[in-house]
Amino acid sequence: MDPMEFVRRTAPFGRLSRAAVAQLEGQLEILFFPKGRVVVNWDAQTPHVYLIRRGAVKVATPAGESVHLEEGETFGRGERPFGGLPAEVTAEEDLLVYRWPAELVARVRATAESVRDEPPAGLFVPVGSLVRRRLVWVTPGVTVGEAARRMAEEGVSSLVVARAQPGTDSVALGEVAGVVTDRDLRSKVLARGLGSDTPVDAIMTSPAHTIPADAPVFAVLMEMLERRIHHLPVLRDGQVVGMVTDTDLMQLQARSPLFVLKRLEEGSLDRYADEVASVASSLMEAGVGIAALCQTVSRLHDALCRRVLREAEAELGAPPVPYAWMVYGSEGRQEQILPTDQDNALVYGGQGEEPYFVRFAQAVSRRLATAGFPPCPGGYMAINWHGPLAEWVQRFTMWMRRPEGENLLNAHVFFDFRSAGGELDLEPLERTVAGARNNRLFVAHLARGCVQFRPPLGPFRRLQTHEGRLDLKTGAIAPVVCIGRLLALQGATRERNTIRRLRSASESGLLSREDAEGLVDAFELAMRLRLRAQLAAWKRGDKPGNEIALDALSPGERRNLRHALWFVRQAQEGIRHRFHMGLWA
Repeated sequence: MDPMEFVRRTAPFGRLSRAAVAQLEGQLEILFFPKGRVVVNWDAQTPHVYLIRRGAVKVATPAGESVHLEEGETFGRGERPFGGLPAEVTAEEDLLVYRWPAELVARVRATAESVRDEPPAGLFVPVGSLVRRRLVWVTPGVTVGEAARRMAEEGVSSLVVARAQPGTDSVALGEVAGVVTDRDLRSKVLARGLGSDTPVDAIMTSPAHTIPADAPVFAVLMEMLERRIHHLPVLRDGQVVGMVTDTDLMQLQARSPLFVLKRLEEGSLDRYADEVASVASSLMEAGVGIAALCQTVSRLHDALCRRVLREAEAELGAPPVPYAWMVYGSEGRQEQILPTDQDNALVYGGQGEEPYFVRFAQAVSRRLATAGFPPCPGGYMAINWHGPLAEWVQRFTMWMRRPEGENLLNAHVFFDFRSAGGELDLEPLERTVAGARNNRLFVAHLARGCVQFRPPLGPFRRLQTHEGRLDLKTGAIAPVVCIGRLLALQGATRERNTIRRLRSASESGLLSREDAEGLVDAFELAMRLRLRAQLAAWKRGDKPGNEIALDALSPGERRNLRHALWFVRQAQEGIRHRFHMGLWA
């Protein structure tokens, strides 16, 4: 690939104008560093910006912190991987980099978004449009040494293993045996000390997941996040015609969730909150719906959780018994976007293991705080809420038998739980919650919680504000969440997500399709307006909250919000009548 074509497709530089490309091309330096060579001692005065074309580097501080950067990533002036601390950049592999004066790159980046030759490709274009070269594949009988040479010759980071006839540029889906990537060669061959004569089918990923060529790019991004993979074969008319990689998607979108995922896998935690906010802002600007946006960010939060759990285990030693790191509330429902307070608990098998798991909870909590999740002011964290599985079953049962005061509050908080890490099966807790549908007193108290917060509507559906502001959490989001929780219990579904709960209630006949979609629309609108206000606060350096300023809404948004709040109120009225409650206070 021509150097400047690679630069144009690399996320940090965006899609450049011809004039910007000419400036970069005129001062481009192409440098090679063998494995182990120090590339640069990076600090605030570093005069250059480097773009990795091939290979990888380790960036390490004297204190021992480190990150790993790969193809398509940058370092140098203007980047702050450790809050501005100096760091040494060393080639982890034979390294090819492009280099420019930092002042030039700063000018180019400043104008890249304002001067364009063409509109940027969106997240909804067919992924097939990203496949620009023929498929590279080998047969199952070849060795990993031969596969590595083929990848180097073709300049690719992955290939398909297929039972097909030589000389074709595509293979039938039924002929695909698996996929091999450069990561497989590092982690499954070199790291394990296997020889180059190892059969490629011994280390390939099988079965190979594929994606249709007409699938939108965003669907591919979601698939990679869900499966934690970096390469997907592209399928057209039953034939695998090429490969799309996470690098392709990161080049398409500068603030990609996959970029944050790579940082989590290899980098430091202290930039996580800002990186997630940046991703959320980018996805909103691209037109991604709030449900898909929540799902995307939730997968990043889960990846963060898995990482800090691994680090805590490495610090304290292997856990003495299986455990489950439980998250609940908005994170349990996969509806949390910007990092907020920690809401977690720790469940473990067996008795007498509390000392280890207290230290474990503390170690995890410290790391989550570093990543931007501050301690919960109410103390709903694993450092306070931990215990054996049998003890948790007793807690849940007691809360349901005496659903009043703090017990009812705890049920609202904890019953939207899910495991975000660990090997312990939480099925006993699932069965305990499911059994609550037969507890008429508990169900009645859940129903009362659905009407506890009244949407801020006055006469003639006028929006009621406090000093010109609306609290969307108490006025719209919380009531719909409570309705979803109640209907999930009545419908015997284990869904946690509010939107999926509402649609499940429609499918089971507890809610009409019209009412379900009306509540979904109201919930999504409130979530979107709140997120927009939160992102605006984040950009100003303020703490995001749940309120929005009425004068920040357009006339159409005010109209839609009035209708949404009215719909929520009508749903509350229906529950109030169904459970024979009194009139509004």
